[in-house]
Amino acid sequence: MDKYLVLASSSPRRIELLKKYVENLIIIKPDVEEIKLDDPYKTVYVNSRNKVENVVDKAPKNSIVIGVDTIVYLPGYGVMGKPSDFENVFEYLSRLSDKIHLVISGVYILDKTTGNNHYFHVTSYVKFSKLSREDIEWYISTREPYGKAGGYAIQGYAGVFVEWVIGDFYNVVGLPLNSIWRVLKSVFGFNLIRKQ
Repeated sequence: MDKYLVLASSSPRRIELLKKYVENLIIIKPDVEEIKLDDPYKTVYVNSRNKVENVVDKAPKNSIVIGVDTIVYLPGYGVMGKPSDFENVFEYLSRLSDKIHLVISGVYILDKTTGNNHYFHVTSYVKFSKLSREDIEWYISTREPYGKAGGYAIQGYAGVFVEWVIGDFYNVVGLPLNSIWRVLKSVFGFNLIRKQ
C-alpha cells in the first residue's frame, strides 16, 4: 500500500517545493513555539522534531511525516530567527553585510506505521555583498524579510545581495530537496520521483 507523505509546515516555500513531486501531499500546520538555543544544530534538531511530534497524531496511519527547521547562523553573533519589526530586520541585514553566514536545516522524518525515524541536518554557506543603508531600507520596503529566517529570502528580492553559495541552494530556500529525496528513498523506501 502506498504511503502518504505529510509535511508538518506552514511555510509556503516548503509546500510549493514538495508539491512539485508529491501530488497528494498532506499539509498539517504544527502548533509549536520555535525555540532558539545557543547551539544552532541543537536548535534545528529540537524544532524539526517538535513539529513532527506535534502533528503525528493528526496524520493518516500509513504516513511518513517530515518536519524541517531552517535557521541563519552568523559566527560571532548567533542564531538569527524570524525578524519581528523594522529594527530587527535592519540589525540582521547590517550584520550579514559583507560576511559569510551559515544556513542550517534540520530534518526529522518519522514513519508513523513502523515508528522508524531518521534525523539529519544540512549546512550551506552564503556570502552577502556589502550593503548600504539604502540597500537595506529598499529591501525592507518590499516587506519580504518578515517571517524569513535571518530576515531574507534568497529566491526573492534578496537574491541580488548574494555573492555566492556553497552547498545546497534549496537548503537556503528552506528545504534541502536532494538530501530529503535520498533519505526518503534509502531509509523509508519512498521515492519522490514517481513514474507518470
